[in-house]
Formats: sequence, C-alpha cells, structure tokens
Amino acid sequence: MPIILLVSCAANEQRGDATNEGPSSGSRIVNTIDLVLDPSSKSGTDESAVRKFQGTETRGSLDETGAWNLSTAVTHNRLRCAAYETGIQLGTGNPACKQVEWQTEISFGSNRTHCNSAVLMHKGSGKFTGINDIYQAAICVRVITKCTGAC
Repeated sequence: MPIILLVSCAANEQRGDATNEGPSSGSRIVNTIDLVLDPSSKSGTDESAVRKFQGTETRGSLDETGAWNLSTAVTHNRLRCAAYETGIQLGTGNPACKQVEWQTEISFGSNRTHCNSAVLMHKGSGKFTGINDIYQAAICVRVITKCTGAC
C-alpha cells in the first residue's frame, strides 16, 4: 500500500496543473508584497540618501545610486525541494500603494533552495541602473518571490 501511494504522488507532481506546474516547469511568481518607500534620509558618514521600506517580515532599503538590499521571510509549503528568488520593483502611485505604475523591471537578489516545508530568511541585494528620475518619484516597492520546481 505505501508503494502505491508514493507512485501516485510522484505521478501527480510530474503531471502538474494550473496551481502547481510541477518540478519540470519554469519559474513563476508565488508572492508579492507592496510596501511604502519612506522619504530619503542621509545615512552615516557617506551622506548618501537612503530610502527604507518595511513590512511584517520584510525590510530593505534603496539608495540614490540604485543600490538596494532586502531581507524577507519566504515560506515553502511542500516536502519536495524548490528554488526561491526574491527581488524588488519600484513604482509610482498614491501614498497607499494603490494603482501603482511600476517603473522598473524586477531586480532579483537572492536565491535559496527550500525543502521540507521550511520558512527561510532571504537576504539579498542588487542595483538598478539609470534610476535618477525614478528614485525621487518612487513611492512604492513591490517585493517579489519567484519559485522554480515543486512550489
């Protein structure tokens, strides 16, 4: 009986469906969080302007050169392993981050493999190029989690 159950589970995962594309599929976005990007403030001795964003289990910053960092919790709800990436995108809109127009492509900065229903902290960084005009106008940050494999 246990062997039949294992074969059945493996067959279902290989087939995939609309909610679970299976381990052979490409990557897909599994979570987004829209957060307010605080006004800039000078930081430390280098006096560069830094803007911060924060949520329940998410925090990060963006400086005027386009360099960003992110720390966020990512939950994997399966026993089989999957690879997760996290990144950010910048947008303009109203101060409540509703009706946002996303001004940048997604910039991914972390990549970790999760197994056995794990919750792991992702810490990553990256850099947007040519965001001089966007930096001051940006009001919102979208934190994106992408998964490849048995998501």
